[in-house]
Amino acid sequence: MKKLFLLTFLFITLNLLLIPNVIAKQGHMKLLAVKETEQGYEGGIADLYLETKPGTGRVFLETFPLTRTDTQMSTRFAKAIACDIIEKECDDIDFFYTITADSAIIAGPSAGSSIAVLTVAMLEGLELNEDYAITGTINSGGLIGPVGGLKAKVEAAKRNGIKRVLIPAGEIVARVGNTTTDLKNLSRELGIEIIEISTLSEAVREFTGRELKQRFKSIDISEEYTNTMKSLAKELCDRGNKLKAEAKELKYSINVSALKDNAQNLTSKGKEAFEKQTFYSSASYCFGANVEYSTLLLLSKNLSRDEAVKEIEKLSKEISDFRDNVESLDKKTITDLEAYIVIKERLAEAEEYAAQSLETLNRTNNTERIARTLAYASERVNSAYSWATFLGKKGKTFNLNKDVLKKSCQNKISEADERKQYVELYFPETLDTIKKEIDKATEELEKGNYELCLSQASKAKADVDIILSVFGVDSEQYKNIVERKLEIVKNNIAREAAKGIFPILGYSYYEYANSLKNSDVFSALLYSEYALELGNLDIYFKESNDKKKIIDIDKNLLGMFLAGVLAGVIAASLVKRKKIIRKSVTAAKIKKRK
Repeated sequence: MKKLFLLTFLFITLNLLLIPNVIAKQGHMKLLAVKETEQGYEGGIADLYLETKPGTGRVFLETFPLTRTDTQMSTRFAKAIACDIIEKECDDIDFFYTITADSAIIAGPSAGSSIAVLTVAMLEGLELNEDYAITGTINSGGLIGPVGGLKAKVEAAKRNGIKRVLIPAGEIVARVGNTTTDLKNLSRELGIEIIEISTLSEAVREFTGRELKQRFKSIDISEEYTNTMKSLAKELCDRGNKLKAEAKELKYSINVSALKDNAQNLTSKGKEAFEKQTFYSSASYCFGANVEYSTLLLLSKNLSRDEAVKEIEKLSKEISDFRDNVESLDKKTITDLEAYIVIKERLAEAEEYAAQSLETLNRTNNTERIARTLAYASERVNSAYSWATFLGKKGKTFNLNKDVLKKSCQNKISEADERKQYVELYFPETLDTIKKEIDKATEELEKGNYELCLSQASKAKADVDIILSVFGVDSEQYKNIVERKLEIVKNNIAREAAKGIFPILGYSYYEYANSLKNSDVFSALLYSEYALELGNLDIYFKESNDKKKIIDIDKNLLGMFLAGVLAGVIAASLVKRKKIIRKSVTAAKIKKRK
């Protein structure tokens, strides 16, 4: 009996050991890259491999030789975007990426689109066309973003027998040094096809001939969000009307006509935006008007130094108390997280401007400047109160504890820094502003303000992407870039809403960018990029375990396991039967002798 049990156990164990090797998958594609030489950047080809195995969602990367730029964060981000686009939980899969080349290459963010395409193909069981290659960054929402060295990459593709190269949309005219190259002409000269693409879905279609499902064409805005944002805008605009009435009959010792005109202009814009139901835009305009009216009220009071100090101290205490109350609240949804970010940012700004008021008071006693900074600080606090109404709304819950938030913040900083280093390779101009933004995010990390860190690092990454987007592009094309990004943001937010997630910051920036695209295209570009980065934050967080998860069992895996168990049982039965027959024969022989 013991031997029977042991044999069955051995068959089952052997089966379990073989299963991971049976279901492990491998994929490959050519990777376009450049390498640094004494003559400048020269195009080259690398091999990108991916092996997937059952695991716990880990991502590994090996490069031979080491790439010229760090590619770790781009690899992790590309894998996360790929899983998100096809709506696949990848927590039970380990990803092993390998990049091999003849010499050190510059990969980094420019390898993102290739990594994402290969990952989607592997997870979906799609066959890639090995005669094609792609270059481009991968961004939130699956946007394929601009890269450098395009001319050199296309030339390398031709030398290595590649027939079609996919490049980011808008980069058909590439900058090389101080000159530009029309890649359409290069395409004809080399006899190689060059296709512009905007999204990961388009890239997968070109490589595989298969269309990824895009079920979400319109944003399903929850009635709760609309009502809350409408209420927020109305509250700020009503406050403006009240402040306007208070300031109307007051006397001033200085000329305040410019302040009054600006306040009235912003009030009109706020009313117009409200009528168009672009409530975030309306709230923004009315906030600006409120700052002007509050400044007028403070100027009319002609505060003494002691009175000004008391006002500043009172406001500082209010900020501190409000922050303590908000920090004690639990954050469970992405809406909670983004509302918390908005509140904390406004309180931080209010604190900063209150400090500036006190500094100005101690240094110069500039009445108008003190009034303006104090008014801005006060209105920022009022704005934070309004945004607090978004806390506690319904939605899909996530694990948003301090450790998880810290990790997401660290990842976002690494992504922003990696992309900054990549841009500096091609555009030697110093990115001092971006560096300061990343440093500020790092400071928030060290202070334990992980939500503010996440927001700051996201915006720093977006700012780097803006530089890539517009470099070498005629300003007349900016609107086309904005339109393309807004369409991707729209689809991204629609997909999030369908999952029970409503990114209020992502949507608010989307709405604001949409309202600015005809009047202030660069600001529209800025906010569309912010909408991209802050509209897809759920990829950094795991779903809450409040509800019991249903284990998704692979049918093939289960079949192989059961087959192994059955084989073990059958083998054991045969052995047992053989023993019984042998005993019967032996018994018969003994009986015969007797």
